[in-house]
Amino acid sequence: MKHTIGIAGCGNMGGAIYLSLKKRYPTQVFGYDPHMTSNKKIELVSSWEEFSAKSDLIVVCVKPGKVVELLKQISSPKLVLSVAAGIGLQTIRNSLPSGSKVVRIMPNLPLLVGEGAIGYYGDHELYKTVEEIFQSLGHAIALSSESLMDAVTGLSGSGPAYVFKFIQALAEGGILSGLGYQEALDLSIQTVIGSAELLRKERKKDPETHPEVWKNKVTSPGGTTIAGLAELEKHGFTHAILEAVQAATRRSKELGN
Repeated sequence: MKHTIGIAGCGNMGGAIYLSLKKRYPTQVFGYDPHMTSNKKIELVSSWEEFSAKSDLIVVCVKPGKVVELLKQISSPKLVLSVAAGIGLQTIRNSLPSGSKVVRIMPNLPLLVGEGAIGYYGDHELYKTVEEIFQSLGHAIALSSESLMDAVTGLSGSGPAYVFKFIQALAEGGILSGLGYQEALDLSIQTVIGSAELLRKERKKDPETHPEVWKNKVTSPGGTTIAGLAELEKHGFTHAILEAVQAATRRSKELGN
């Protein structure tokens, strides 16, 4: 990679991107964060002017409400990757000097452990760069239209919170059934990890593999699993997940208006 990369905003997401890139390109990556005075792991540039001048590719990880204000201070064309939810390509382009190239990216929190789910859309000239930057941080998927960015936000962007909530509920069910909390939580976490990894490996063998196939392998006639599944559906489990994703998607659209 020949780009000099600046990470604008070095919180959880920006920090994870910075640290991943720093391992591969130690002399070409630096950060800027006015709310962070020092960080032993991150090389911070003290002023926006210096940061903007040194960067030919900027990864924007600041809060959505700060994006336009930040980008309007750039005086020369840049390559920009934006992780700001709800801020559209046209808004970003209008805030940048003519000739800039932009890609919107929606990663999620598991990026912190190299298992992020990342959707992206924008100027195709930058797609190879996006893949290179995010290849060690998870699985990146190019979208067919910008309008799908809100759905990615509602599903995988917000999805870790749904999964954490499910894990906690699963553990609490174990406690109600007599397990200690640590035992129940460890079993819940490993059950989610193992099930997801099994499905991922099977889909690598056959991309048409459906989760229902593996659900059915766990479900015996008249057994324990079907009794549990019946309770989930009685209380609207599937519908609740569908509604959660759609509600988060709607909120993402609202944030962009």
